[in-house]
Amino acid sequence: MPTLQHGDIDLCSVPERQAGDSVDCAVICTNHKVFDYEGIVKRFPLIVDTRNALKGIQADHVFRL
Repeated sequence: MPTLQHGDIDLCSVPERQAGDSVDCAVICTNHKVFDYEGIVKRFPLIVDTRNALKGIQADHVFRL
């Protein structure tokens, strides 16, 4: 989903490779083989995994729902 508007908030998705240092949290909403999940774990300071995409990867900054 490229954009989402909720009230006064406009959210835009960006490709993982284009996400800069200003990203506070990555949320994994789908589990596809195309993503470099190990790279995502190394790159982002906080990760919420809603799809068990990071199964087998242990890190203190990864939270699973």
